Amino acid sequence: MANILKNIYGTSLDAFYIGLGANQILLKNDSSVLIARNTDDSDYVIIRAKAPIGDHDLVTKYYADALPKPLIIKRQADCSAALPPVTAVRGYVVVTTAGTGAVVGDVLFDDGSNDASDMEILPTIEGRCLAITDALAGGTVSLDTDSIYIWDGDGSVYVKIGDIGSVTGPIRTVRYAITNAADQDSVFSIPANARILDCWVEVVTPYSAGGTISVGYVAALTEIMTTALNDPQTAAIYSVEQDTAWDAADRVVKTTIGGAPAAGAGFVVVKFTSPNV
Repeated sequence: MANILKNIYGTSLDAFYIGLGANQILLKNDSSVLIARNTDDSDYVIIRAKAPIGDHDLVTKYYADALPKPLIIKRQADCSAALPPVTAVRGYVVVTTAGTGAVVGDVLFDDGSNDASDMEILPTIEGRCLAITDALAGGTVSLDTDSIYIWDGDGSVYVKIGDIGSVTGPIRTVRYAITNAADQDSVFSIPANARILDCWVEVVTPYSAGGTISVGYVAALTEIMTTALNDPQTAAIYSVEQDTAWDAADRVVKTTIGGAPAAGAGFVVVKFTSPNV
């Protein structure tokens, strides 16, 4: 049967149904507000649309969710030939080479459906904040790893406002558990050129006779606590206040357990700062 298109200007009723049966949707004028309801008008239904591009466009949920907080960006896109298709990995992708309707600085949304459709463009907006977790290079712009950028509409550029790991001034702390294993590293790194203010070794379970503990980094294993400044065979907290220069590169804290003890456990705490200069 052929589709019939009628020249209808509108309806005098406050409701208009689309479709048949259980999938029917009711568009309703509710005191000059347009709403979408299910077939028996007992609940709302979802309306879907593309990302907004104009001042008066409706905003989709993923677009609104992204506005109050930085978008986490791990990928970049070269759009000079075509918009990239969506993948199986949901997330945001920053455009670093323009083309095909996208400009440098636009963000693409990958919905993770892996259905071969194109990623959706979220055009640049003043003040949009990106948290770059992996270094992005090779495009017409480059973005540094572990850094925060804000879109400056006047300059049409993302401005770097700081590194996630390079806060200056405040005293920060690295703390991790240690056992009787020979070498143990902290999960987090202390940034390059920091100053070490204090190092604690807390012995909770005494180490076997002959066991020793030192604390430093890979190229200077005793830099912030030598074996002479703690007694692993006695449960206690051993603290060394100091003002020690850290390495010129980001380094994890390394604890070295000597003497191959059969038992022993505790914690290492390092307080440090990146001074304001």
